[in-house]
Amino acid sequence: MKVLFDIVHPAQVHFFKNLIGRLQSGGHEVLVAAREKDVALNLLDALGIDYVCISRKGNGLLGLARELVIRDWRFWGQARRFRPDVMVARVGISAGLVGRLMGVPQVIYDDMEHARLQASISLPFARYICTGLGYYRDLGKKHVRFRGSPVLSYLAPQYFTPDPEPIRGAGLDPEQGYIFVRTVSWGATHDVGRQGTSEMELHQLIDRLSRFGRVVISSEDPLPESLKQYDNPAPVDQMHNLLAFAKLCLVEGGTMAAEAAVLGVPAICYNTYDFGYLRALEDEYQLIYRPGTTDEALEIAEELLQRNDLGLVWQGKRRKMLDESDDVVEFMWNMVQRAVREHPVKKK
Repeated sequence: MKVLFDIVHPAQVHFFKNLIGRLQSGGHEVLVAAREKDVALNLLDALGIDYVCISRKGNGLLGLARELVIRDWRFWGQARRFRPDVMVARVGISAGLVGRLMGVPQVIYDDMEHARLQASISLPFARYICTGLGYYRDLGKKHVRFRGSPVLSYLAPQYFTPDPEPIRGAGLDPEQGYIFVRTVSWGATHDVGRQGTSEMELHQLIDRLSRFGRVVISSEDPLPESLKQYDNPAPVDQMHNLLAFAKLCLVEGGTMAAEAAVLGVPAICYNTYDFGYLRALEDEYQLIYRPGTTDEALEIAEELLQRNDLGLVWQGKRRKMLDESDDVVEFMWNMVQRAVREHPVKKK
C-alpha cells in the first residue's frame, strides 16, 4: 500500500506521525508532501520523517493564492510519480482536488468548522471526511465521526509519556511548574483581518501572573526586546513536554488549548474561533475556559492558580475524557484500509 500525506501545518506533523510510523513499520510506502510554515519542517526533521517540501507559506491573500496554485501543481507532480493508493490530509486543499482528478481516494480530517473558504475547495472532492469530538457541522454521506479530540492521535497515554528531563535541560523546573503563554501569528487564509495579543497586553499578563510562578511565552512571531527574557527556552520538538509540566496555559490557538486539556493541564483559550472540539472540552469535560477578552482570561487564571488542588482536579477530568474516547490512531489506520479496500485505484 502506498500512502501520500499532504502536510501544511506543524500541528499536522504531530497529528499524522503515529499513523506514518505504523504504516512504515508494516512495510507500506509513505510519501509526505510538506509545506514550509513555522516549524513544520523542523518537526519533520526532529522526528526523522522523510518529506518533500513543495511550497512555502505565502503572505496575505494574494501570496496564499499564488502558493496554492504552486502547491497544487507540485502535489500533482509528486502524486503522478508516486502513484498512491490513498491520500491522507487535514483539510486537504491540494489532496482533495488532485485526488479527485487522479481517481485516488482521499481521507480528509477536519476540525475547523469556521474555515468555509478552505472547506469549499477541499471537502467537496474528498471521498471521506473524518471529524472528532464536538464537530457541529453535518457533511452528509461521506462524513465519518470518531469519539475524542484529534490531538489524542499523539497525546493519548499509549502514545505519549511526559518526560521532565528535556524541560530541566532547558532551564525550567517541572516540579515547580510555570505558566505557559502561547501567541499565534494569525497569518492563515481564514485568519485575515484578525490580530493577536499586543505587547502591552503581554506585559499586563506578566505583571499579574508572575507572582504565581515563572511565565514562559511561546510566540509564532519574534518577541520584542522588552519580552525576550520570557521567551520559551525549550526546543521545538519538546513542546508537549513543556505543556505537560505547566501549571496553567493561556493560549490563542485552539489546537494547543486542546493539547493542554488532554494532558490534564488547565487551559484558558482566548482570542480564537468557536471550534466544536473547544465547545466540547469546555461544556462536556470542563477542561478548558473560553473567555472573550484578555482581562477575563487573566481573572480566570488568577482564580485557578490560587487553588491547591488544581492539578488533581484536572487529572480527574482528564481520566473521564480518556475513558470516553476512541484510539484515534487505530481509527485512522482503519480508515486508510477502508479507503483502499472500497475504492481501489486503477493503475496502468
